[in-house]
Amino acid sequence: MTLRFALVVLCCGALLGVAPANAELQLPYKAEGLSKEQAAAYLLERFAFGARPGEVEKVAQMGPEKWLAQQLAGNLPDAELDKSLEAFPALKMTQAEMQAIYVQNGRIRRILERQGVIDAAKMNRKEMNQKISVYRKKHGLLAQNALYNKELRGQKVMRAVYSENQLVEVLTDFWFNHFNVTTRDGGARSHVLTYERDAIRPNVLGKFRTILGATAKHPAMLYYLDNAQSRMASPPPRNQPRPKQEVASGEMGMDGGMDGGMMGAPAKAQPPPKNRRKYGLNENYARELMELHTLGVDGGYTQGDVTEVARVLTGWAAMPYNNARKNLEKQIANGSKRLIREGEFVFRRDWHDKKAKVVLGEKFPAGGGIEEGERVLDMLTKHPSTAHFISTKLARRFINDNPPEALIERMAKTFRKTDGDLAAVMATLSESREFWAEAKKRSKMKSPFELVVSSLRALEADVKNSQPMMSWFDRMGEPLYGYVPPTGFPDYAESWANSGTLIARMNFGIHLATGKIRGIELKQLSQDSTGLTTDEALAMYSKLLLPAQDTSAIASEVKESIPADAKRKEVQVISMLLGSPEFQYR
Repeated sequence: MTLRFALVVLCCGALLGVAPANAELQLPYKAEGLSKEQAAAYLLERFAFGARPGEVEKVAQMGPEKWLAQQLAGNLPDAELDKSLEAFPALKMTQAEMQAIYVQNGRIRRILERQGVIDAAKMNRKEMNQKISVYRKKHGLLAQNALYNKELRGQKVMRAVYSENQLVEVLTDFWFNHFNVTTRDGGARSHVLTYERDAIRPNVLGKFRTILGATAKHPAMLYYLDNAQSRMASPPPRNQPRPKQEVASGEMGMDGGMDGGMMGAPAKAQPPPKNRRKYGLNENYARELMELHTLGVDGGYTQGDVTEVARVLTGWAAMPYNNARKNLEKQIANGSKRLIREGEFVFRRDWHDKKAKVVLGEKFPAGGGIEEGERVLDMLTKHPSTAHFISTKLARRFINDNPPEALIERMAKTFRKTDGDLAAVMATLSESREFWAEAKKRSKMKSPFELVVSSLRALEADVKNSQPMMSWFDRMGEPLYGYVPPTGFPDYAESWANSGTLIARMNFGIHLATGKIRGIELKQLSQDSTGLTTDEALAMYSKLLLPAQDTSAIASEVKESIPADAKRKEVQVISMLLGSPEFQYR
């Protein structure tokens, strides 16, 4: 069944030289037969989360080059968004403040048990919860689930819908997936908000080395891939086969078992080896650092290199909390040379393997410290495999599922020449004929997040409460911040185009058009009590949802599908347009 038939049934450049990102852009859209309006609409689909009403005309009048230059700078004023983000107080908190305010019930229960307020042997659950609620109110404590279910996920939707710096938001989504962590991991969960806020978002248009280092040192990544517990240990022989109990990249569930699918339901975990030590060398982060974050699976490293990098990164840990934190802070204040602190990152020198090492053929003499890890990150950034791997992923995200190798090579060349300047790499992509040749093909299927946000932007939604939207992401297969494997959500059409998620996509469009999603008000939904005719609705909503496109084919299908005596024809038109391939693809 073709996608179009399924949806209808369900609904009833050539590079002009390597230039810095801030140079005057040369976008060859005219060479591909595109008008300014078509070029503007395409940019708003690929470098933004879709056009808002009147935005195509605005970008065309401004000039696509000027609009893109502003987006590559990423510093447009965002007063309206800033005001809406005031509903998420955690965004202004430090990690330690969040840890103190967003508290699990179990932690409060243990406090009250020690105080003698709760006696688990004599109280039922209702009584204990009442005591916990009183304690929360008295001390201004919030449920930990609110930190990631409400604040983390809610701010992501609001930013994507309302931010003027759309490319920053699109790239934040891209880079978070590239350096994926998940709220389904107990150690990382409470750190994911600051991970995106501090390590990802500020660095998406900067140097790759900066974002690589920021993610490497953030507690979310340190806990998620277990480097926070990695300590010096005797490494196995360099040619030793990979232990059978280890799992391949992307397969490790949140409890160490095998991941059972997108929703991360792990299979039964295998018991640990009898002689397993509580602490020791952990290779999880070292492996993903090379395989997923930099070189790529075929990037030219060996299992021996994984082990050596893991040894280099021993001692790279996170600041603890409670009494352990106070103890470390006291040692640091007293001038301890065993500890180096950078925010929530701490290097523990006495955990570090000080023996000599060899990484990718380069020797590391004995006696090193934190500088060894910095050197490895420098090496990986400058490695030609990293330039190619990163360029491939960006081209796949912004062009199609199988991007042309010639363009990838030009992007990689820019990456190498500019020392990993990500804005310059994006400029190279945007100035290519290959990028603009895709404008009329609509070859990239929108992820559920892209689908929802582009719908809300096109219909000028007033998002009063984003929480009712979250279940739709789950149904469509993209639970925000909930992807367990370190690969991040996939970026291929086949990942989203299965029968179950297609039905969910159609149902989302219907529920949105009929006003059945709480907390969402569509300003562009006609309030005319008499309703629009099918032709009037098509003229109005085709311009909003499918700007600068030839809509004759979908218009004919819509007319054939809507009975002449149907009420609120505009609602049916919106539903069908939202479910059409013309809107589902970008």
